[in-house]
Amino acid sequence: MSCNDQKMPSVWVDSEEVVFKEGIPSETVKVYDLLMGVLAQDGRVIVEFVVDGTDTLRSGETPGSFLKIEAKSQTHHELTLRLVMETSKHLVHMEEHMQAYAVNVLKTSWAEVFQRMDELIAKIKPFAELFDNLVPYVQTYDPPWKKTFESIAREQACTLEGIMDSFERASPAILSDTLACRFCANFREASHFFASVLIPFLKDRVTERVGQ
Repeated sequence: MSCNDQKMPSVWVDSEEVVFKEGIPSETVKVYDLLMGVLAQDGRVIVEFVVDGTDTLRSGETPGSFLKIEAKSQTHHELTLRLVMETSKHLVHMEEHMQAYAVNVLKTSWAEVFQRMDELIAKIKPFAELFDNLVPYVQTYDPPWKKTFESIAREQACTLEGIMDSFERASPAILSDTLACRFCANFREASHFFASVLIPFLKDRVTERVGQ
């Protein structure tokens, strides 16, 4: 093999070299777009896009040209399962924290509570974002548990509105009650749904894919 051969650009997806009918595009972005289009037909998405040793999806920077691209993909089922599992790790003590917050808010001056509003929202944000991120999957695959998910998601959205409303009204009593009762009840229902319905469903879809 000559030195020139060694420097020819190459593209790999899931450890397999990709052959382009019309030759490898010289632009990195063009390669990404083509791969995304092909993978989408198989229900897959790119989760890593390493250009000459740098994962551009993490760095946020995409070079114009390349020598070697190594991409990794996952099915929508795998990606969604990973999302749920990773987010769940950060929500383990959510209910206990919210119950404690609901009690403390009644013992703390409203000025201090208001000043720390962003901290409360930051704690709740991963839970709310999980529902937002699951919507595209639910709409695309129309799973048998769609109605249950939508019901829990609606309550989650209403609860978040209730929390924001309590701050607008400057009412520690409403905030405390919303967190202790409505939020925690919704969180418990969602946690049970994820553990008993959603996660098993996704694991089954992933297993089926692997077995094909």
